[in-house]
Amino acid sequence: MNLCIDSRKVQEGDMFFCIDGSALDGHDFAEQAVDNGAKVIIYEHDMPMKDQEGVIYIKVPSTLDALNEAAASLNGWPSKHLTMFGVTGTNGKSSISYLISKIYTKYKGECGYLGTIGGQMEGKKYDVPLTTPDIIPLQRTLEEMRRDGAEAASIEVSSHGLIQKRVGAVDFDYAIFTNLTREHLDYFKNMENYFQAKSLFFRNLKPTAVAMVNIDDPYGKRIEELCTGKFMSYAIEQPADYMAKDIVYSPEGMSFTLVHEGKEYPVTTNLQVTYNLYNLLAVAGTLDQAGLNLEDVIREFEYIPSIPGRMDEIRFGQDYRVIVDYAHTDDSYNKLLHYVRHDLPGIKRIITVSGAPGKRDAGNREIFGHYFSQYCDYSILTEEDCRDEAPKKVADEIAAGMKDGYPHEYIENRAEAIQAAVDMAQPGDIVLVLGKGAEKYLDGTTGKRYWEGDDVSARKAVQNRLEREK
Repeated sequence: MNLCIDSRKVQEGDMFFCIDGSALDGHDFAEQAVDNGAKVIIYEHDMPMKDQEGVIYIKVPSTLDALNEAAASLNGWPSKHLTMFGVTGTNGKSSISYLISKIYTKYKGECGYLGTIGGQMEGKKYDVPLTTPDIIPLQRTLEEMRRDGAEAASIEVSSHGLIQKRVGAVDFDYAIFTNLTREHLDYFKNMENYFQAKSLFFRNLKPTAVAMVNIDDPYGKRIEELCTGKFMSYAIEQPADYMAKDIVYSPEGMSFTLVHEGKEYPVTTNLQVTYNLYNLLAVAGTLDQAGLNLEDVIREFEYIPSIPGRMDEIRFGQDYRVIVDYAHTDDSYNKLLHYVRHDLPGIKRIITVSGAPGKRDAGNREIFGHYFSQYCDYSILTEEDCRDEAPKKVADEIAAGMKDGYPHEYIENRAEAIQAAVDMAQPGDIVLVLGKGAEKYLDGTTGKRYWEGDDVSARKAVQNRLEREK
């Protein structure tokens, strides 16, 4: 018997769960599920019931809770057999989750990763269409990883995943909070609702679970009051369980001193930007709590291979720099652009390529434009998941936030925009391609279509220019 929440996909003998979603109510499709062969219908409020032999109707207080229990049970409760790491927050989830999986695998045992970059474990890929997969594929994938030899799993936990109870039957051992800045306000309406969604992660931890929380973020301090697990902190600006001081930036990366329990550990890394320093503190603290040797973890920071689409520098020996980054919120734009302008030595002009998503919080578009004109020298605006909005309209709203006279242009085709930015770069300039990272699609007015990824497109653009200049 399979579990199903989409009546169109029901097959003979399946169990259908009537999920009351944000757009559709599964109770309205129970009869269709029966027509397609469902033999068990799980529901939570009154609805028409088709009287058909062999069909059982079971009423429960919450169909989401019931689905969590059923999906976990059907797969043998995989999270109870794995060391589970979960990362939530606006920015940093992918980098932290990914690094935890890689370092844990090297020093302790196979650790799978699930998140924006996809689902993966050493040498294996898993199909995960969402940052935090829906209940059924999440439990199935965790069990596949366990069967493939995983001893642990590190997953991104999105606000939508929390509010929709996708991780309701995942037994987390470590929960990390990165930060909370403006995002998804089209869905949550205000920051307090957004925080309450994130806080669900920490309100439901088992007592033995460890929460690793950024207390430089004001929302991080609030988590301590409601956390049901063991509260641990990391910070740069104030005392914390894991903190950084003596920070030095260079073109090659950064160095700092990590302080824990009165002991100081020198750290050097090829990663750049202050937000990556926070990410490293979170990784170090969490893996230390998980039993890894802190000095081993720090040693891994010295050279971290590019995380797909995250501060991914394109290097072919050219005399200008090109960096692809997934930055897509006003906070991540501010921090990245401030770093490049004020902390990264040797930079002449900053050229950006970016857009903004359609059918999302439109209030941040002018903020993007403000930051471009505050920190940068030239911006090319382009398409970026405009959905049912005209990409030029989105670009105009970004431009409305720019200072008068700030030089910019609009090139709708994203690949052409990236090529144009690379072609105008002069020695000492830096081109920042922002927003999509390694994502392999663009969501336009006709739906999703294949996109090679900003990282691939930027590499091609640099190679094209080098070829022309031979």
